[in-house]
This record gives sequence, structure tokens and C-alpha cells, in this order.
Amino acid sequence: MAERFNAPACDVTKGVACFSGFDCVILRGLPGSGKSTLAAHLASSHGYLHLEADQHFVVNGAYRFDPSRVADAHAVVARDAFAALQADRRVVIANTHVRLWEMAALIGAARLAGRSFAFVECAADWGNIHGVPVAALDGMRARWEALPAEFDLISFRFPA
Repeated sequence: MAERFNAPACDVTKGVACFSGFDCVILRGLPGSGKSTLAAHLASSHGYLHLEADQHFVVNGAYRFDPSRVADAHAVVARDAFAALQADRRVVIANTHVRLWEMAALIGAARLAGRSFAFVECAADWGNIHGVPVAALDGMRARWEALPAEFDLISFRFPA
């Protein structure tokens, strides 16, 4: 993974206070980095609507990834984020977002709705719950794109 974190690391003593004031929090990181856990915390403790593509792969309580549905799942997340932001709801979106274009629709949704947004690069290592093969993880690391400098002031690494 590209190691470019010019943005402030979130001081863990402050918890999520670094970024919980934003209307749209876009979480990114490799599987097992804590995205879903952090999103669930923001939803339960701070009132965010928790969205992620993985939610569309749960069938009868079991996770069943289908690569043919990935684009649709991300499109639904972007649509739902935009609708929520327009309705004055705060949203947290947890996806790997390995490449920058994968976040473009979410950035556009926040900007179009006139709402603030921030990025959080999750950096924990909890092991991935979806059994993503090591080769796939290595591929994600190799494709990882750092956020451009224009987003430094609204980008955080968590935990620091």
C-alpha cells in the first residue's frame, strides 16, 4: 500500500472526534482494516447511516460475494448516500476504495448535496472476515492509490 499520509493522523485519545463532525465520512482500507467496525460505531454512537457494498452480498445472513454484482452494489451505495445527504442525514461509507475513481461518485454526491466530506484510511489489522485470499490482498496493496494532496486537510488515518 502506498504510504502517503500527509494528512493528520487521528489522535486515538480523541477517538473519532477528528472526523465525526463531517456529513459524509468515506472509509477506505484493505479487508480487515476495521472499516466496517468503525462504520458501525459511527452509526450507533453518532447517528450516521452506515452504507457499504458488502451489505448487498449478504443472503439469508451469509456473505456470498458475487463479482458480477460489484458495480451494481457500489452504484446502489452511491445512490443511497446521495439520497440520505439530500435528506440531511449523515452517512459513513465503508468500502476498500483502493483506487481513487472508486470514490468519485461519493465525492460527487457529497458535493452535489452541498455537504462536507472526509476520508479515513483505516489501518488496523484485524484479519479479514470474508476470507479474501492473500493473492487478492496483495493485488489490492499493489493497486492502492494515495489520496491527492488537495484532500490532505480532510483526510485522516485511524488508528494513528
